[in-house]
Amino acid sequence: MKFAELREEIEIESKRMEIVVQEIIKLDEDTSHTEATHREKTAASAYLAQFYNGVENTLKRLCRFYEVPLPTSSTWHIDLFRRFCSPPKEPLPVLFGDTLITDMAGLRKFRHVVHHGYGFQLDWDRLVEGMKKIESVFGRYKSVLLVELSKMEDENKA
Repeated sequence: MKFAELREEIEIESKRMEIVVQEIIKLDEDTSHTEATHREKTAASAYLAQFYNGVENTLKRLCRFYEVPLPTSSTWHIDLFRRFCSPPKEPLPVLFGDTLITDMAGLRKFRHVVHHGYGFQLDWDRLVEGMKKIESVFGRYKSVLLVELSKMEDENKA
């Protein structure tokens, strides 16, 4: 995979994640003064899970670019994520510092519940907490990702 292809794929993924973030913000606004319905709880958990899926999709693309095999264990979601924490699995970049690690762990749990449980059973307060953080989490994640992409671009020009 060439760097230009990687960058384009990550930009497309980021645009999709932005749509999800906007939907989460709208849902948070729509439910701020009412009791959430089962449908709204399920939608919130699905959107939060979709956001985390977008993060994972980007991490998988970075692994493919660097020719680092994807983890295959039963804990591959966590293993993939940890490859981008300090210390990273060489040659992968560090994308997640302490606060992003904590925030992403919470989002990964939503992903797990959506795929293995029922969204309407989730604690609404936890969903609201995730929805209120999502814009900040996305901003911080995207900022770190853009810095790394710039470094990679410079390295690929040399």
